[in-house]
Amino acid sequence: MSTENVTARPEDQVRRRMLEWKKTFEAKDVEGMMAFYAPEGFTGFDLMPPLEFRGGELWRQNWIGFLGAFEGSPGLEFRDLQVFASGDLSFVRTFTRIFGTMGGSPVDMWVRQTNCFRLVDGEWLMIHDHVSVPADLATGRALTELAPAGAPS
Repeated sequence: MSTENVTARPEDQVRRRMLEWKKTFEAKDVEGMMAFYAPEGFTGFDLMPPLEFRGGELWRQNWIGFLGAFEGSPGLEFRDLQVFASGDLSFVRTFTRIFGTMGGSPVDMWVRQTNCFRLVDGEWLMIHDHVSVPADLATGRALTELAPAGAPS
């Protein structure tokens, strides 16, 4: 662990981890992304099936498929990123904009994201990743056109 990590507040350390993870996402670096997830006890609730991801290999395959569907590099923007930490646990909540081109069509949507971290051997690792969009319960349709206040929609 660097001297900076030892002296920085946990909230700052986790915020930095989120920004480092963002770089691996935009680079479509699946192996780099996987280094941010706890090797034991990780779960994910994502936009695509299954309902729950448990463990790394299924999660890795999810990222390979998702990032592989983008033509070129995908973009990611965090808005209102908040980090809360106590002891060896921390969580992040943010609105995340995902944009790029998939299947020849532009994709530009905001999702709700919550990440839980645990301090493991001096490093903040994700133990849970949750991404969602609101749904119209009457129609069952995902409401992907919504944007946080002040953000371009």
